[in-house]
Amino acid sequence: MVNPQHLLSFTVVARLRSISRAADALCLSQPAVSSQLRQLQNLVGEPLYTRRGYGIELTPAGQGLLHHAETLRRAHAQADDYIRQLQGVDAGSIHIGSTSTLASYYLPEHVVRFQKGYPGVSVYIDTDNSEALMRRLEAFDVCMIEGPLPDLPISGSYELSPWVVDEVVLVLRPEHPLAQRYPEVVPLSALSGSAIIWREPASGARQTFERALAEVGLQLPVNIVVTGVDAVKEAVRAGLGIGFASFRALAHAGSDLVYRHLECAKGIHWDLYVAAPQARLRSRATQSFLQALNLSSEGAASQGT
Repeated sequence: MVNPQHLLSFTVVARLRSISRAADALCLSQPAVSSQLRQLQNLVGEPLYTRRGYGIELTPAGQGLLHHAETLRRAHAQADDYIRQLQGVDAGSIHIGSTSTLASYYLPEHVVRFQKGYPGVSVYIDTDNSEALMRRLEAFDVCMIEGPLPDLPISGSYELSPWVVDEVVLVLRPEHPLAQRYPEVVPLSALSGSAIIWREPASGARQTFERALAEVGLQLPVNIVVTGVDAVKEAVRAGLGIGFASFRALAHAGSDLVYRHLECAKGIHWDLYVAAPQARLRSRATQSFLQALNLSSEGAASQGT
């Protein structure tokens, strides 16, 4: 099999028409370059060049091989440029796994900030539920996960960090009796008898809501289940019942929907997490994106709503 380095040396010899000058350009000894050419020539099975005075001239076989060797040289130069760009976070890609809620209502502003600083880096976002993302963790550079966390082991090469704390709130139409009766906070006990628009079982918001209900010994019937925050909002708009969602997801819900805190003024806290490779295993693009998320290299997170 041909040695790529021998082909690269051959292109320099062919360009300079001199083995000695090629050796200087390659920072190699002349015998080393001559040895590479001899091995390459033995592999081809016929002469690649002839000596002319103090220089060399390619044979037809050498001219034919040079065409392919130049393709390798160009690819090598492009790879070298690409690596230098990656070292400056000017190129490459970052693959993000995220739940649909985080991808829709949290990630966009951070991706915009990241791409303003690193426009040459492509960003790919794949959405799934938290449990599925945890099982596929090593397929992503960064993973955005909703709490409560699935009871699954974390890959030894990844670390999980708290990111932000949101709040699960009630979503209602303004004319709904609960919205009329409770201007700010709705007791969980007041939900009995109301038709609830439930999220899918894998939803972190649903699991957080169910835990809050369990803490006060309250069970509510599950009659309507939809997938995603937008489906909850549309079902509430249609008058199918009341729903629950993250506070952040309702920031631009419109005047036809209102929210109410649940049970206490601080509401029901909903923890969100970021999983990423350990610091020593991160690409520069990944580290820069984590900084755009306000995560330090040690993995600490800023808290917010």
